[in-house]
Amino acid sequence: MMEFSEHLRSPLDLYELYRRLGWAQFLQLSAEQLARAMAGSWYVLYVYDGDRLIGTGRVVSDGVINAYLCGLGVDPEYRRQGIGSRIMALLVERCEQRKLHVQFFCEESLVSFYQQRGYEVFAVGMKKNSSPPELREAEERRP
Repeated sequence: MMEFSEHLRSPLDLYELYRRLGWAQFLQLSAEQLARAMAGSWYVLYVYDGDRLIGTGRVVSDGVINAYLCGLGVDPEYRRQGIGSRIMALLVERCEQRKLHVQFFCEESLVSFYQQRGYEVFAVGMKKNSSPPELREAEERRP
């Protein structure tokens, strides 16, 4: 049976979920660092199936004006069961209780999914490119 909780049982649970999602390789963080990121969040949810962490999502917020949803992921083996939608609904519900302005980034392929659920595109996201300029230039010149 699935349990939604605000408590992370073990940093290793989170690390293993991030590994299954392909996020650990990208982020290059330890289990302890990931757990600290969660602890520094305004609100976090974890979904366990027995002893296995199968989903998570969090809100980064000032607690007064804005709330940014991030890190929402569901184990690939558990997708298409409504778990991600339920996490999202619970995160948004918590934000709305405080009258926070909910915002998030998503992959372009998911825009229509969220539009069907009442969200609208309102901005363009940006991030700092971590590659050195000379490497980016070399990649751009590649045929």
